[in-house]
Amino acid sequence: MKQYLHKKTTFSGIDVIILAGGLGTRLRPIISDRPKVLAEVGGRPFLDMVIEDLFEMGFGRIILSVGHLKDQIKNHYAEKGILFAEEENPMGTGGGVKNAESLVQSDHLLVINGDSWIVGGADLSTFHDFHEEKNSLVTVALSRPRSEKDYGAIFLDENNKIVKFTEKNGGGKGHFLSAGIYLMKKNVFSRMPNGPFSLEVDFFPSLIGDPFYGFMIGGEVIDIGTPERYLSAQKIFKKDYLGPA
Repeated sequence: MKQYLHKKTTFSGIDVIILAGGLGTRLRPIISDRPKVLAEVGGRPFLDMVIEDLFEMGFGRIILSVGHLKDQIKNHYAEKGILFAEEENPMGTGGGVKNAESLVQSDHLLVINGDSWIVGGADLSTFHDFHEEKNSLVTVALSRPRSEKDYGAIFLDENNKIVKFTEKNGGGKGHFLSAGIYLMKKNVFSRMPNGPFSLEVDFFPSLIGDPFYGFMIGGEVIDIGTPERYLSAQKIFKKDYLGPA
């Protein structure tokens, strides 16, 4: 997060949708009084650090897809130039993206999970160049496999085209993990169903055979989706932002 390899102007014309409407069920044993994305890491709300990084990279329009405890998020970011796509009922990750369609102005958009991010300087510039070079409908940022079994597995061909996308079924030899960061063409909205659906379970597997690519992104992907990962993120961010203990 401390250094970027791209110019800040690179992303000024690309809108960002941050998925921040989840119920945060798994984190409730330790965080229950606020939305998961506002859980404090290193003494600050996690989403604050994500948004700060995005602004530093040059992204200009950020749309928060909000649902659960949305008033807390809206109040926290009031008058900060943030747009809100509000859910009345849980829509899932895919429904949250689709619900923000009317607010998107750019031909390409960045979609990210609000409870995960990259430590160590993600090279989103090269990610973007790859997306455009491949004329990709959707490009998924990939990270190294982990031992936990509740991560999905992504398999690529020799051209980095995604040939298999499974969600939380374990992996197997030669797989990668989604970093929760996606570049999409705006016309992807026409492929999305109405109503609640999951990007990972319902939508991405339907794109196999289309211009659907994966790109290995630099840096370490962290998330705060479970108590164990939240506590791990506390240690990582304390070191990265505040220096050694």
